[in-house]
Amino acid sequence: MRSGAVRVTAAAARRVRAGHPWVFRDSIRRAPAGLEPGAVVPIVDEDGGAVAAGLWESDGAIAARVFARDPEARLDLAEVKARVERAAMRRRRDPGLPSEALRILHGDGEGLPGIAVDRYGDYLVVHRYARSLEGHMEAIVAALVEVWSPRGVYVQDRTRPVQPQDRREGARLVAGRAAPPEVEVVEDELRFLVDVSAPVSPGLFLDLREGRRWFERLAVGRRVLNLFSFTGAFGVRAVRAGADEIVQIDASARAHARARKNLVANGFDAEACEAVVGDVFKHLERFASRGRRFDLVVVDPPPFSRVGRRTFSALEAWPILVEAAAAVTEEGGRLLAVKNAAGLSSDAFLEAIGQGAAAAGRRALCVGERGLPPDFPVPAVFAEGHYLDVRLVDLDA
Repeated sequence: MRSGAVRVTAAAARRVRAGHPWVFRDSIRRAPAGLEPGAVVPIVDEDGGAVAAGLWESDGAIAARVFARDPEARLDLAEVKARVERAAMRRRRDPGLPSEALRILHGDGEGLPGIAVDRYGDYLVVHRYARSLEGHMEAIVAALVEVWSPRGVYVQDRTRPVQPQDRREGARLVAGRAAPPEVEVVEDELRFLVDVSAPVSPGLFLDLREGRRWFERLAVGRRVLNLFSFTGAFGVRAVRAGADEIVQIDASARAHARARKNLVANGFDAEACEAVVGDVFKHLERFASRGRRFDLVVVDPPPFSRVGRRTFSALEAWPILVEAAAAVTEEGGRLLAVKNAAGLSSDAFLEAIGQGAAAAGRRALCVGERGLPPDFPVPAVFAEGHYLDVRLVDLDA
C-alpha cells in the first residue's frame, strides 16, 4: 500500500474506475489515521493499483469524493479553473440551454464533487454539500469570477442536515456586490423573479426545466391543479399555454405572493391563477367532497415540510398523496408526478404511484417521463445522481 493511500474493495475500485464520484466508508479496507477533512488522498485497489484521487470526508457515509483518475493529482487554482472552463464550454455548445437561469457547474459530474453552481442573471449561487471542499472554496470562487465575470457570488452551505422544524441560513455573499431582493431572469421567454440569498431556493428550480416545458404543452385547454405550487412556475406556463382553469395550492402565503409577481412580470393578470393557502391534503379532501375535478394535476412535493403541526415527508407520503390527487382528477385525466429526492428510488416511486391510484379505485398508466436537463450532467455509473424523476400518469377508471 502506498504511503498515505486509501485502500478500497474490488467492487468500489470498479465503480470509481467507471466514473462513480463517491467512495463509501463501508468499502474502505484501510485508511491512514488522522486524515483531516479535505485532505487529498490517493485511492488504490486491494492490490495497491492506482484508482483515483479524492477529497477526504471525516464523517458520514461518503468517505472520499473523487476528483481525478490520477491518484497523484492535486486540486490547485489552475486545475479548478480548468474544470470551471470545461463546464462553461459544455453549456456554450448547447443552444437549447437558457443563458440567464442555468446550472453552470454540476460538481459530481464535472470534477468538483460536493458543489453545484447556479447562474441567475448576473449572480452565481454556489451550493456546498461537502465539508471536504472548505479549504478549496477560495480557489473555486476565484475561478468562477474569472470565467463568468458575475456581479456577485453567493455560497449556500448545505453540509448540515436540516429537519422540517429547522430554519436554514440565507446564502452568504463572498464576492462582488450584493444582489437586490428580486433578480429577474428569463426562461423560454418567460420572466421569473428570484432571491439569490434565499435560505432554501431562489424561487426557480432549474433542474425541473424540462418538466416545465413538457407540462406547458400538456396544459393547453385543460383544468390544471398545481400542488405544492411554490412560486408558481408551472402556473405561469399554464397561463401562457391557455389552460381553462388554474388552481395553485401551497402552504406559504409568501410563495403565492411571489407567484403573483411572476404573473405580472409576464404581463398576465395577477389573479390568473386561483391561489389556495394551506395544507394540500385538507384542500384536496375539500375539493373531492364538493365534486371539483381537474384534467391535469401537478404533484411536486418538497422532500419534507411542516404545515402547522403536520410534518410531511415525500419519502413516506407518496401513496396517500397520489390517492388524494386521484380523487380530484377527472376520468381520463392525468397526473404529472415529480420525485426530487435521491433517497426514493424510481422503482419505489412508481410502486407508490400504483398503490395510491389503486387505493382511489383507479389504474395508473405511465405514458411518459423526463429527467434532469443537459446542464446537470451525471456520470453513467452514478445512479444516485439521477434524483429527479418526472412521470406523466394517465388515470383510468
